[in-house]
Amino acid sequence: MSKRQIFGIVIIILGIGMLLYGVSMFAYQGPPLNPVVSKIGEYSFVFWLPMIIVGTCLLTIKKR
Repeated sequence: MSKRQIFGIVIIILGIGMLLYGVSMFAYQGPPLNPVVSKIGEYSFVFWLPMIIVGTCLLTIKKR
């Protein structure tokens, strides 16, 4: 495996983690959160799919 493919796998795993974190922030029903944590949850939920797409592209594109 090349470094690019390993980087693609890491980005895909990061995207899945971002999805899980974003969903857990939307499902949170406890006391009010720190605004920074709340914003991180929002951005994680918005950018999880682009991260998975970029990781998949890095994983599948072959060198010439």
